[in-house]
Amino acid sequence: MADPVIVPCTAGVWTKVATNVTAGLIHIKDNFSEWQQTYKDTGGAAPTNGDYSTSVAFVNPTMEISASAGIDVYLDPRKTAGSVRVDL
Repeated sequence: MADPVIVPCTAGVWTKVATNVTAGLIHIKDNFSEWQQTYKDTGGAAPTNGDYSTSVAFVNPTMEISASAGIDVYLDPRKTAGSVRVDL
């Protein structure tokens, strides 16, 4: 497992926080009820700003990554910028 990384995220913009991963944890540092998350197959097109059709709102400040093949994970804090700690 790599060292944890803090990733800043701009409000209203999808930020890639993990690339080609199958397992790990993401900890929302603040405003966790406002965040959206989605994932794409590694190498696939990133989500576009304003596209929340594939997203899920956080109800918990920690998200587990678990996939059988590599995925890219994206977060958007929607209203207020914030940061996450990514443990891979």
